[in-house]
Amino acid sequence: MITAPTAPSFPRVSLNCDMGEGYYRWRLGPDEQLFPLIEYANIACGLHAGDHATMLRMVRLAKQHNVGIGAHPGLDDIKGFGRRKLDVTAEEVYSLALYQLGALKAMVDAEGAVMSHVKPHGMLYFILRDSEELCRAFMKAHKSLTGNGEPLPYLGIAGSNHEKVCAEMGVPFVPEVFVDIDYDPKGNLLGVPQSNPCTTEGIKAKVTSLLTTLSTTDKEGNKLKLPGTERHYTICLHSDMPTALQNVTAARAAIDEWKRAGGK
Repeated sequence: MITAPTAPSFPRVSLNCDMGEGYYRWRLGPDEQLFPLIEYANIACGLHAGDHATMLRMVRLAKQHNVGIGAHPGLDDIKGFGRRKLDVTAEEVYSLALYQLGALKAMVDAEGAVMSHVKPHGMLYFILRDSEELCRAFMKAHKSLTGNGEPLPYLGIAGSNHEKVCAEMGVPFVPEVFVDIDYDPKGNLLGVPQSNPCTTEGIKAKVTSLLTTLSTTDKEGNKLKLPGTERHYTICLHSDMPTALQNVTAARAAIDEWKRAGGK
């Protein structure tokens, strides 16, 4: 496995959260309360969730709270919240990505802000993990977005096609780990429907374990070492969880306690 270029602007450990996943007047997550707790926001780009007004509001909130602005493109599947498996071609993945990344970039530019990263949503994330061809198609669109003349960092699964294709195409890569959904015993990330219900105590324990032992636990409760945690990495949480605010608060508390104890 070739290691992709790193993204030095990212800290050793950070929190990212999927944001703006409501739709028009229907707000899904406690976005306003989450922004002060995170370093990076993954803003839904209008196909699996979100809309033009919500996207603009998220960009402004991110700028207000000095939070990194990331694009969170998904499949064209609002009814399924982008978590259903759809058959898509490489050309469709490319156009889906261009459409969504370009929409968010226009809003970011108009607000005098900058984009920090790209992180696909839901089933699209898994599709790109499992298919080199489709991951390359996505990355072709991804490379059309630049920060200071360089491709934006991509948040993904270390050791998977995410990192492999980033390395091939010269895209900076940030390993991402999850604490509110599960991994199977082989270390494969599971979707929300396949995961056990999370608890705030469990989230805090997983984050503390990642920080102190570079390991987490799988769905069955066994210790699990994840690739990428020996480098800088980012921890993802989902704003659509019923206990999203408590989840992110617990993860933030674990990181802050680790830093106060001398963690770097």
